[in-house]
Amino acid sequence: MATTLIVVDDPDGLSDDLPPSCRVVTPDDLLDGHHLPELGAVRGAMVVNLCRDQRPLSFGYYVSLIAEARGYAVTPTAAALADQADDRLARSRRAAVDRALAAQHHHQGGNGRLAVPRRLFVALGRCDRPHLQEVAEAAYEAFGLPLMTLQIDPARAQLLQVVAEPLPGLDPRQRRLLHAALERLAGTPPTPRPFRRARRLAVLVNPEEALPPSRPATIDRLRDVAASMGVETECLGHRDLPRLGGFDALFIRETTALQTPSYVFAEGAARLGLPVIDDPVSILRCCNKVYLHERLKAEGVAQPRTLAVRSDTLLAAGEALGFPLVLKIPDGACSRGVVRVDTPAELPVAGRRLLRRSRLILAQEYLYTSFDWRIGVLAGQPLFACRYGMVHGHWQIFRHGRDGRSEEGATEAVPLDAVPPAVLSAALAAASLIGTGLYGVDLKETANGPVVIEVNDNPNIDVGMEDACLGDALYQRLVTHFLEQIEAGERQQPEPARAAASIW
Repeated sequence: MATTLIVVDDPDGLSDDLPPSCRVVTPDDLLDGHHLPELGAVRGAMVVNLCRDQRPLSFGYYVSLIAEARGYAVTPTAAALADQADDRLARSRRAAVDRALAAQHHHQGGNGRLAVPRRLFVALGRCDRPHLQEVAEAAYEAFGLPLMTLQIDPARAQLLQVVAEPLPGLDPRQRRLLHAALERLAGTPPTPRPFRRARRLAVLVNPEEALPPSRPATIDRLRDVAASMGVETECLGHRDLPRLGGFDALFIRETTALQTPSYVFAEGAARLGLPVIDDPVSILRCCNKVYLHERLKAEGVAQPRTLAVRSDTLLAAGEALGFPLVLKIPDGACSRGVVRVDTPAELPVAGRRLLRRSRLILAQEYLYTSFDWRIGVLAGQPLFACRYGMVHGHWQIFRHGRDGRSEEGATEAVPLDAVPPAVLSAALAAASLIGTGLYGVDLKETANGPVVIEVNDNPNIDVGMEDACLGDALYQRLVTHFLEQIEAGERQQPEPARAAASIW
């Protein structure tokens, strides 16, 4: 029987009469990892995250994120927590619950006031009202929250709000339901929705972005190449989300992050069954460097000596890594949120500043090289290679001035057959741990071989830079990838009706 780890802030918050396969641990136990050595290789382990604070970048959020990185099944997933923090995405998940409520309402002859309560507590997809079990299961599948109360309008049989419930606040009846649900716990991954025939490609851009992953001239080149292949492209802005259902694929060309329009678009496209780059899972994984570190470490991919630290382990990281060292916020991009600490005296000041933004940050050994490799990977295959040079007189690829201006190092495209095989192999191994989309893997060459710095879900592609070796062939491969994804979807579901599809 697989082990179920129940992560709680206070281990005394659960009674001792749990199923034998359940083990109660604290967030520190899971985050530190070395407290659970016997579970290091248990891929079948299930993690039930009952931490009180599960907002993005809280300790509770990192419990789910790191559990996923280590190969455990986890509820709630980090994606579910990220969606719950965004009202737009949370509202978009209500439809399935409303359908289950409507079915119950119809079964009772329309007398919803008798059949449906105003509040329904759900523990791991179970409720204590058998006639509403389908509603509870629909809510758990839609929101993924282990403990939640559904606030319902009985007259209209509609879901009004979902409230995540903290473990300490449960009454005895609710605790009994939780214990029963733990005994029945079984995780079945949802079946991916099929794609449909695609001939129109939406490209999400943000004209206000100072450092976009593709400049306007590059978007124009993509449009021309796609047109020659029978694919129409159109640029969308943040206000065009309601139009997304009228397209057949989405290519995001603005910098991605959680709780931003780019993520909402990615999630919306996935819900519509559209092929999308970047997909929401890749965004969630790549936009958190703590996840990347844990995922690479779990699979033995070489990286600089790195520690995930919190306020009480910050100074110990300095002792372990030596100086200078680098501190990174988990969700930084384009060299932002990355600082070099040269002396022990600087560490507390720099660390506290970054820890205000995230309960965990990364401390990493300082490895200077005159350039970083960037290997573009598409669907598990190398797409392009570049050397990104450091800004003259600086240790990073970007240097951001206090006046808001940015300076960027030189980009040199390199033919794929000229890339050291070890660099290419490490890049492909790292990208395979994230997904099958488009990634940019950053690496440094060291005396002991290449090390992976990070995997980007939204790599730069620009005319005369990343495409300097392949030219139009690079854009042809991108468009072909979208078409292949669409054709695969057509084989699963030949003629899906989506004319009236709506995200919300």
